[in-house]
Amino acid sequence: NRIPVAWEDAGTHSIKNIIEPVRAWRIGGMGDTNAEPKQAEAQRKATIAVLPFTSMSNDPEQSFFSDGIAEDIITGLSRFRMLQVVSRNASFRFRERHTDPAEIAAALGADYLVEGSVRKAGSRVRISVQLADAVTGTQLWSERYDRELEDILSVQDEVTRSIVAVLPGRVQNDFADRSAQKPADEMKAYELMLRSKALRDGLNARDTAKARALLERAVALDPAIARSYMYLSDTYIIDLWLGLADADAPDHALHIARKGAGLDNRDPYIQDQLGFAYLCAGHWDEADAQFEKTLALIENEAESMAWCGYAFLLLGRHEKAREVVSEAMRLDPLHPPTFDWIMGQIEFFCGNFEAALGLLMGEARLNSLAAAFVTASYAHLGRQSEAEASLKTFIAERQDEFGSRGIAVKGENISTLARGFKQMWRQPNDFETLADGLRKAGLPA
Repeated sequence: NRIPVAWEDAGTHSIKNIIEPVRAWRIGGMGDTNAEPKQAEAQRKATIAVLPFTSMSNDPEQSFFSDGIAEDIITGLSRFRMLQVVSRNASFRFRERHTDPAEIAAALGADYLVEGSVRKAGSRVRISVQLADAVTGTQLWSERYDRELEDILSVQDEVTRSIVAVLPGRVQNDFADRSAQKPADEMKAYELMLRSKALRDGLNARDTAKARALLERAVALDPAIARSYMYLSDTYIIDLWLGLADADAPDHALHIARKGAGLDNRDPYIQDQLGFAYLCAGHWDEADAQFEKTLALIENEAESMAWCGYAFLLLGRHEKAREVVSEAMRLDPLHPPTFDWIMGQIEFFCGNFEAALGLLMGEARLNSLAAAFVTASYAHLGRQSEAEASLKTFIAERQDEFGSRGIAVKGENISTLARGFKQMWRQPNDFETLADGLRKAGLPA
């Protein structure tokens, strides 16, 4: 690993028994012992410590099992580039937890603590786990897993996989919320990137524009953070989905995504984004191959898995999309609204219009695209009055999106309001299914 320090030339010096002068270097900023290296500060990551899980019995086998879960969680979390994970040796020093959690966090330099317990009763085991803010003790997430102990290693693997699928997203969201409390001009590049990711997750025109401005600043401050390029590329992808992008946006998105992949070609999230850039540039076969490659890299990343599923939907592989997103939702039962936004569209294209409505009627109505699917679902179900009411909402949301970018739209018809969605799907029939629903609801061609 590279040490995040800057080296300063200290000139040449004569050294005893060496004929030629020797050039010396020193660590930059050493003259000020209170100053932190700027690079280290800019790239500060959220630090998480997984403490030994408490065994609720004196059974040595159960102690091995509880230790194994904590160790596997540490190993799983260590694969996430966005997190700094405290080593097993350091966190396991606090097995006997007589110390206040805030003191443990201070000793380990942790922002977040993961704690858990294991209780065995006959042939069943209950595993409880929680994620907490290390300083305040505020619980950010908790879950309980009740399992049959037919195969103790299988249970350990399954539970660990489920926990690791959820924790990174919860940590990053909280870390982004903390950063958002600062003025933008005080945020470092890493904080700007996390805040932008939170804005991007809204998948709407206004937040996407804000995210792009912050990401451009993040890249200027530190061009070495690969995910800044990934999220910057994604702001153009979202604009393309919403029909708000300029003509050069596909090439621009692909160029930026390739920069991110060039900096880090092992991060599944970055590989995921590269696939979407191919897709929106119309390189369908390259996109398909890229998402198959990305899916093979994914072990527990529920969010990246869900987005791979969405890509398969856009590529016309509906059943594959359902399979992948269903697994992502199983891994993270308390998933963000984007998962439902994706699955609602999958159900629509699988002809399950009632299911699509159930998924898209709440928090998952993230943008006008969701409103379009709701309207078309009502229309395909023959619920005409509801379709017409929903169509009015879709038109209003669509006009607001265009207005937020200063785009003038003449007329209210499929060509002006929905044609921008068409380039999302590889199969022309997919767009026609949506457009047909909008026509049935009363939107002219």
